[in-house]
Amino acid sequence: MENRQALSVKEKMAYGCGDAASNMMWGMTSSYLMYYYTDIYGLPLIAVSWILLVARVVDAFCDPVIGYVVDRLGGLIVPRLIRVLAIPFGITGFVCFLALPLSPGGKVLWAGVTYIVFGAIYSCINTPYGALAVMISRSATQRVGLNAFRMMGCQAGSLLVALLTIPAITWLGGGESAAQHRYGMAVYALALSVLCSVLWLCVARGCTVRHPPAPVRQGLTVTLRHLCGNWQWVLSNLLAFFYFVGQAALFGFALYYSRVVLGGTEQLGANIITFITVLLFAAVPACLPLARRLGTVRSGIICLIAQGTAYLAMAVAGASMTGFFLSVALLALAQGVMSPLYYTLLAQAVDDGDPRTSTGSAGLAYSINTWVTKLAMGLTGFVLAQFLSQGHYIENGVTQPPELSAWITAGFVWLPLGAVCMQVFCLLAWPAKE
Repeated sequence: MENRQALSVKEKMAYGCGDAASNMMWGMTSSYLMYYYTDIYGLPLIAVSWILLVARVVDAFCDPVIGYVVDRLGGLIVPRLIRVLAIPFGITGFVCFLALPLSPGGKVLWAGVTYIVFGAIYSCINTPYGALAVMISRSATQRVGLNAFRMMGCQAGSLLVALLTIPAITWLGGGESAAQHRYGMAVYALALSVLCSVLWLCVARGCTVRHPPAPVRQGLTVTLRHLCGNWQWVLSNLLAFFYFVGQAALFGFALYYSRVVLGGTEQLGANIITFITVLLFAAVPACLPLARRLGTVRSGIICLIAQGTAYLAMAVAGASMTGFFLSVALLALAQGVMSPLYYTLLAQAVDDGDPRTSTGSAGLAYSINTWVTKLAMGLTGFVLAQFLSQGHYIENGVTQPPELSAWITAGFVWLPLGAVCMQVFCLLAWPAKE
């Protein structure tokens, strides 16, 4: 029977703290890590592309393992896992942006190891956090509200990073040189890491597991076979993959697009990221009334059509600042309205799989979804770095080769537009009954 006991605003806010913490570091790695590697730490583009890809391949083992552990131990282990990993999450996020004075090969090794370790800790805390929504409430309506707070936390964390990063590293470092930016980035990342650890502790203390799945005793292959037989779960993972391809391109290339295509500065890129994040945050509350009126799938399709229109308008606008900001405003508003729907559809898919399979495998279901999102980010980061290489990008260059603009437009506009089209196909294939 569906539990309709109202969730308190305090608990919803506590749940949202997890995505706030997650997306502070996610925002740093998705929007600024490539820029940090290329223009601040001075790593070669080819090395950067492989670091981004290899880290995600390693994560392929972490996500399913932690999901399987959660399923084997039962749902009550989730708050304890979050509590134990809160501080390691902050520490590993900090060292990703700690620029040690090493040899060129040592720099590449340090960057690769720290990013891989951060990704592993991220998996081990974010996977239980994702499964927590299913354990807090069984009400579909309450889950939409819960995930709305999650998305507001997500956008709040991203907004903080977008608004402060470039000014903060310049101010904390005391200047514009690469050495000063390295110091400023380390101090700034340390402050963020402390805040992230505190927010994760708020999740552990403020959220109540009301519906803990019983420990799963069947084999891993049986559980995976049952999950793969859940068509909604498969589609929800494809949706997540293509959504995060678009997110990685949007935030990962914003700094480059602003400098090369729009002819601005790094600060313009930071302003664009801030502008997008503010609109994403502002649009999230519109999700609940739209989903109630039209249903989850129809609402998603409408939002995706709006996103596709925005990308086409951006391509037509070219270097026009007015056209760009109008296009990106439509894009961000549509993405903000849709963002809670991804997690609502995933929770629905996990629930619908339980009666058929009796696996109760929420941990593994969410862990694979988390891995899919990071795989999308890693592959997209690899592709974007290759685009920069093909365009002959010059690190810290005042002037850039003329062919670079087309490659950056391909990564910032055409790649995510293709991802939007694939999401539409996924929703059209979604079973009619919601």
